[in-house]
Amino acid sequence: MNRVAILTDIPQNGPTYQTEYGETAPVAETRLGRHTALICAAAHADPRATVRALRDLGATHLWLCESVAALSRLLDSGDVLIPDDYIDGTRGYTYTTYTETAGGYVQQIPAFDPASRDALIQGARAISPRPFTRGVYVCVSPTRLETPAEAAFWARAGAHVAGRFLSPWLTLARELDMHVAVLALVVRDGGQPGQTSSFTTYAPALTAALDALPLPMDQAHG
Repeated sequence: MNRVAILTDIPQNGPTYQTEYGETAPVAETRLGRHTALICAAAHADPRATVRALRDLGATHLWLCESVAALSRLLDSGDVLIPDDYIDGTRGYTYTTYTETAGGYVQQIPAFDPASRDALIQGARAISPRPFTRGVYVCVSPTRLETPAEAAFWARAGAHVAGRFLSPWLTLARELDMHVAVLALVVRDGGQPGQTSSFTTYAPALTAALDALPLPMDQAHG
């Protein structure tokens, strides 16, 4: 079973699935050491469709691996951050699957799954000599990069990196009782252009993180 699904900012090839929310983004399977994981990218498909399909395919975790912008002077290109909190700066998306009941309620404390964060922190040491283990990720918009003024605004608001794909994918996954976390790789300064890193950049960290992720109780005692 694929316990972990990876959401990335790199387009993927794979089958799509029909759900009550329409067709999903392409979902592929990737090998990471002795593990297999599902992998997909944000696409024009309804995020509710993709997240629901990942859960139905057996994923209990959804980890975001993304190239991000630094909003803090402490961060340089090549640094890795495993955030412990986030700000949702997006607007205009569907943020809940409970549209018929005036929205769902999901506890956001802690913002990310502690076991997943611990595993990703251990894994990040495979690609960075000094991974940052605390910080705030702000999600600006899946459709564009942040402007220089927005970068300055969110830095003053307390964000350390700016990305595009946390919301609504990870918040929807929380509604489905999936465990979520983020592995963020700094590739540029806020408000500036930059190149997205290839998925192979993350592979050593993800492999080590999967090795470190605790087994579910039923498997641990099986």
